[in-house]
Amino acid sequence: MERCVWDCVSSAGMFILALLSVFWTAPNGVWSFNIYAEHPTRYRGPDGSYFGYSVDFYQASTDRNTISVLVGAPKANTSQPGIVEAGAVYYCPWPGLPDSCRQIPFDNSNNRMMKLNGTREPLEFKSHQWFGASVRTHKGKVVACAPLYHWRTVKLSGEKDPVGTCYVAVQNFSAYAEYSPCRTNDPDPEGQGFCQAGFSVDFTKEGTLVVGGPGSFYWQEGIGKALRREEEEEAQGYRVKKEGLKVPAAKGQLGSQLGLNPKQVSQHGAAHSPGFLSAGQVMTAGVAQILNGYSLKAVLRRVPEEKHTRAAEDTHDDSYLGYSVAVGEFTGDSEQELIAGVPRGAQNFGYVAMINSTNMTFIQNFTGEQMASYFGYSLAVADLNGDGTDDVLVGAPLYMEREIESYPREVGKVYLYLQLSPLTFSDPVPLTGTYTFGRFGTAIAPLGDLNQDGYNDVAVGCPFGGEERGGRVLIYNGHPNVAAQGLRLSQELRAARSRAGGLSGYGFTLRGGQDLDNNKYPDLIVGAFGSGEVSVYRSRAVVSAEASMDLIPRVLNPDDRQCHLPQTDIMATCLKVDVCASVSGVGIPSSVDLRAELQLDWLKGVRGGVKRVLFLDTQEPQRTMLLRLGHRRPRACSTHTIYLKEDDEFRDKLSPISLALNYSLVPPSHGQDLPPILNHYSSTFLQEQAYILLDCGDDNVCIPDLQLSATMDRSELLIGDDNPVLLTITAVNRGEGAYEAELHALIPPEADYIGVKRSAEALSEPDCEYKTVNDSRMVVCDLGNPMVAGTELTVGLRFSIQRLEDVGPMIGFAMQIHSSNKDEPHSNLVSLNLTIAAVAELDLRGVSHPSQVVLPFPRWEPKEKPVKEDEVGPQVTHIYELHNFGPSSIQEAQLQVGWPSRFRDQNLLYAMEIQTDGPISCKTNNSLNPLGLQVSSVQDTPELLGFLRNASAPHQRHRRAASGSHGSVGKTLNCTNVSCLRITCLIGRLDRRQSAVVKIRSRLWVQTFLQHRNNPYILNSTVSFEVLSMPYRVQPSLLPKRATSMGTHVLWGTPDVSFAVPLWVIILAILLGLLVLAILTLAMWKCGFFDRAKPPGDDNVSDQEQLTADQTGDA
Repeated sequence: MERCVWDCVSSAGMFILALLSVFWTAPNGVWSFNIYAEHPTRYRGPDGSYFGYSVDFYQASTDRNTISVLVGAPKANTSQPGIVEAGAVYYCPWPGLPDSCRQIPFDNSNNRMMKLNGTREPLEFKSHQWFGASVRTHKGKVVACAPLYHWRTVKLSGEKDPVGTCYVAVQNFSAYAEYSPCRTNDPDPEGQGFCQAGFSVDFTKEGTLVVGGPGSFYWQEGIGKALRREEEEEAQGYRVKKEGLKVPAAKGQLGSQLGLNPKQVSQHGAAHSPGFLSAGQVMTAGVAQILNGYSLKAVLRRVPEEKHTRAAEDTHDDSYLGYSVAVGEFTGDSEQELIAGVPRGAQNFGYVAMINSTNMTFIQNFTGEQMASYFGYSLAVADLNGDGTDDVLVGAPLYMEREIESYPREVGKVYLYLQLSPLTFSDPVPLTGTYTFGRFGTAIAPLGDLNQDGYNDVAVGCPFGGEERGGRVLIYNGHPNVAAQGLRLSQELRAARSRAGGLSGYGFTLRGGQDLDNNKYPDLIVGAFGSGEVSVYRSRAVVSAEASMDLIPRVLNPDDRQCHLPQTDIMATCLKVDVCASVSGVGIPSSVDLRAELQLDWLKGVRGGVKRVLFLDTQEPQRTMLLRLGHRRPRACSTHTIYLKEDDEFRDKLSPISLALNYSLVPPSHGQDLPPILNHYSSTFLQEQAYILLDCGDDNVCIPDLQLSATMDRSELLIGDDNPVLLTITAVNRGEGAYEAELHALIPPEADYIGVKRSAEALSEPDCEYKTVNDSRMVVCDLGNPMVAGTELTVGLRFSIQRLEDVGPMIGFAMQIHSSNKDEPHSNLVSLNLTIAAVAELDLRGVSHPSQVVLPFPRWEPKEKPVKEDEVGPQVTHIYELHNFGPSSIQEAQLQVGWPSRFRDQNLLYAMEIQTDGPISCKTNNSLNPLGLQVSSVQDTPELLGFLRNASAPHQRHRRAASGSHGSVGKTLNCTNVSCLRITCLIGRLDRRQSAVVKIRSRLWVQTFLQHRNNPYILNSTVSFEVLSMPYRVQPSLLPKRATSMGTHVLWGTPDVSFAVPLWVIILAILLGLLVLAILTLAMWKCGFFDRAKPPGDDNVSDQEQLTADQTGDA
């Protein structure tokens, strides 16, 4: 299918464009209207011949129904003996195969010769003459020119000049005549030696030939100077320029870049070298006069009634008058005038001269706006606004577009001058190219009425445009409002891939305005000389379709149910849709098949909503139908029934129900030669609307009165805390029903939506959901559809707000009620703000281990010159911990410790080392362990380990029995009365529940205290901290700080009686005791200490009886 190119699309029409894009796609990314770009007829010429450098249609005078194609190939070789690359014109029958073109024998002869000093020498030079560089036809007459044809002006010197020559053919190429108006034997400075006649050619409507010779009157500054050739590199006929773009070294060079430079002669032979070029020349002659009396031997011949412009003043030198020519009627006298391009005139701004065709005098000029843009390189005349007068188009292919804050881009430009009245023209209407170095405006071709809309159209060539620089041709359509709206770009053609690679120059030459296939639509020829190809495009018949859609009724009453849903007992509300269409156009087929697609509630489909109506028979939202229409027949119609869904199946009851009809031609069947196309300037989209009856009074328009208020349960947020927030919102409607009423709560990025507060008698529990719309976060709650008059709802929304580190001093919520009503759809906007605070609760705590030291130690004396640390005294350790209870973090803090180290040059607590845990580093003002004592292996005590683990159990205290220790406080030694070691610690980031610990290990210098025996002391270390910064944008007004101290008691007491006895002493003492006990026992036994005293009498009997009695008792 084909895609329309829209001139403008309103915001409301964007939905239409979105829908249409589903059905229309552009093949290969190229716009397409009625030029059939898919299958052009292509002709090929010899490689390197520049086949396609010029093109035109040819209609034989004897056969008005047959039109063929003529193609110039100015570097082609011919059968002329001894001539190299004379150039040729090819006849290509249409329709025809790519290789069906044949050369037309305009000239089969060799160079004319003359006898000089007994030798035959050439009088003319046809090699490299570029015959076929320009070709034009008019009612069976054909002219083809060779602008680089050279003539031997001064016979004796052998010099030659590029005078140029043309050949005229008539009677189906049965009669030929040469026309060389600048060929002369007069070498005066006023001569036409560098004329290059035929550089441009055209015909008037009466058939008078117009020839441009931009190099005439060249020698105004003298003869004999060497013509300085431009420094350039040529490769395969292309000139390489600084911008890296290859362009042809002939007419495509634009002077030194795009065109056949009138200063440049043939590469073979001598050249005259005047200092400047003159204005150039335009000549006219009748074809009949050229043919009458023509003889091959008549080398120097004046054609009767020939006219030409005269030499200009010196100020016009080097201006190239005649670089391009065209004809049109601009004076209102029905007599056509000539216009000629002067691309280097007006101080290189370029201009176009209008010339009276009767007396060849200049009437007026159009002047270019930019220097060196080559304004006037190409010309065309056509009536593009349909006012019956000729308009002028001027090409400036080197025009540079200057954008703000960027380098200029060479894009090319075409200027359209609309004729307002005789010799009065509008300001130029610009057409600007888009491809850098594309040379837009190199060729301009009137196309006639391409789409049969009553207005002529035009094609513009951009031979090096496109991403691959293969070339583009742009088609512009005329219309009555060209002055205000400009020409309408309707189609862009692109080149096929070149056979030889490189640049094809597609669009370098264009020709239109002739109907090849007799379908009443003019066709187009496009030349691509770089690839040696010519493409012939046919135009398709344009079908204009008109459609209508009627809805009965337009207002749907949900309570009026008159339709049965198929195969159910459900009644529904229905409406009927009548769709009708008709077609018209020039040359269209007698029967046209139109495919129409009817979309129900189509805007809901575009926006992703629920469709509210369906077809009754299929219960589908869309339907495609085929309408067979006849040219000039009554329109065809079809009727469809649709029904409204149940109320609970959709939410939107307020917006209209849009029905869209989209129609297109049925795709052509396989093998169809030239299918018609829909007119892309007429609409192929139709929309009608139906409405749902609302409970809003007689006017069916609801006007609500929505009011909103809100509160929060807190006003401050703490960074680092969970920060739960309850947002209580009250929504009220004091007007008519609000449809699709929703509460929109815009929440800050730091807030996380938890849900609706439930189980509260005073709060409603609507359906709410979290959404992200255009990077905005919001909670949307349904308040009813409709939210009827008098409704009052209170909603509680719960949030948790975190991620406040980079937030400013406050964040806010914004709330509003939205509805789909057209009048008063929103409530007032409510905004609530919460302030942000950074709060960190820090605790500084410490412990001393041991908490007291009792002196003296039994059988231990300090050494005068200690070597090991345990020879100094007992170990004393102070531990400090800075703990962050939060909720906020601190970024940096400083902790300072004052350590009592010396008193009157005597050591007190001799600092051995500092240990840290956490993000903390410490340094001292003096060195630790200055005496270099040998460090002992020390392990942390249970008290210290418990402290580091934040143990809450009280520390055990190991004490000796000390007399008077409890009752004596003792003297406090701290940084106020003794010398202290200063310890400074920097603490990094402390988050919530993190700590930094400093452990200072030392030895009590006992020798110092033995000198002050029986005096108790308290050794106090002081510590303080200050928070320097917090890692937030919000900083508290006062940063936390605190100081404390920790003391170790030094007490005196008597040593314990009990002391440790070696085991062997104990064993020996036990053995000696047992030995003494044994000796005593033996001595006592020997002394009878253990003998009993017996009573007198029968002791033995008594004992026996006693024993017996005892035994008996036991029994």
